[in-house]
Amino acid sequence: MFNSIMTLALRALATFYPSQKPLMFSGAHSAIKLADFMIDSGIQRPLLITDRFLLDNGMLDGLITHLKKRGCVVTTYADIIPNPTFAVIESGLASSKKNHCDAVFVVGGGSAIDAAKVIAAASTNKKPLTQLTGILKVDNPLLPFYAVPTTSGTGSEVTSAAVISDSETHKKQFFVDPKYIPKAIALDSELLKSLPPAITAATGMDALTHAIEAYTSKNHFADSDQDAETAIRLLFRFLPAAYQNGDDIYAREMVAVASFLAGYAFNKAGLGYVHAISHQISAHYNTAHGLANAVILPRVLRFNQSSCQKRYAALEQLLTNNSARQSVTTTTETDQELAQQFIARVDRLSDALNIPVNLTDLQPTDFNAIAQQAIAEARRSYAVPRVMKKEQATVILKSVHSGSRHLCFS
Repeated sequence: MFNSIMTLALRALATFYPSQKPLMFSGAHSAIKLADFMIDSGIQRPLLITDRFLLDNGMLDGLITHLKKRGCVVTTYADIIPNPTFAVIESGLASSKKNHCDAVFVVGGGSAIDAAKVIAAASTNKKPLTQLTGILKVDNPLLPFYAVPTTSGTGSEVTSAAVISDSETHKKQFFVDPKYIPKAIALDSELLKSLPPAITAATGMDALTHAIEAYTSKNHFADSDQDAETAIRLLFRFLPAAYQNGDDIYAREMVAVASFLAGYAFNKAGLGYVHAISHQISAHYNTAHGLANAVILPRVLRFNQSSCQKRYAALEQLLTNNSARQSVTTTTETDQELAQQFIARVDRLSDALNIPVNLTDLQPTDFNAIAQQAIAEARRSYAVPRVMKKEQATVILKSVHSGSRHLCFS
């Protein structure tokens, strides 16, 4: 009953508080185009949020020089860390206020973009961070906010949510509001080509997880289905190419577009148990979010198969025929076979990307706490296709610990 009520509540939120897709620039050097758009909109004192690696390696030198040539006073904040904390937000907010910044321009991965969202919100809303956590807690519009993702997977550049860890409890806190959508973004393939193969793989599988969980959510919509399907097709086609050859600019751009579409799909339709479990693992061990999702995804696909056979079958038919919305044979046996083929296809993609079959940091002593926290997150946040019990979540954790893909659920 609780899950049904939550499903209806989440659907109402998506229906009556819809998020808009941001204006998108794409292709090589599109970050410069985005900067010009921002400046032409009247911005003069941007807070440039990024991570230390990008800044120290000179990858933003051209952008910073361009901003200054256009007359901007640029304040740079580069103390972003993976799985950012409240302390990171407070530090960035202090930098913004001290320098009287009139916009936030972020270049980085999901952690940087999530941090930038909350900094932009805290800059215009006189509330402590604890009062901004939750759903629809942003009273005033954000400081004008622009984003350039440097990974292709988080979808943070198009979602209305941010995830920040409480510095004291270490629990991940969710900030959810349509106002968190950037005004405009750039998918700059020049900034994406330096992404190492392992991160390309993990973040790409993160995007695939977003698309599949959105597609199988009970709250899926026609437009979220379309975006999810397109994202899945693009990822199966172009992610291996981007992984094998980072200089393949076209593959990089297509993976970035897939991540954007998958982000919008899950922003509207929601997520599921892959994220519910991976969020807890990342909180316990600081495991990279994309890697955790990539390892957990095949297990949750198997758990959901009994409830998602027709949806899995439709995706397998879509990928096999390489055309949109082909009908599949409606017999149960055929759906079951196609669903199994789809799961096997995901396994093959994971293997081709050298995704590990286990997470070595995961400790059996933490199984109970992680399972309880994951079930609680899913109950309050996601319209899952099949309700999981704590014992079933523990089966998945044991599988992730041992490296076995063969699961038996009671």
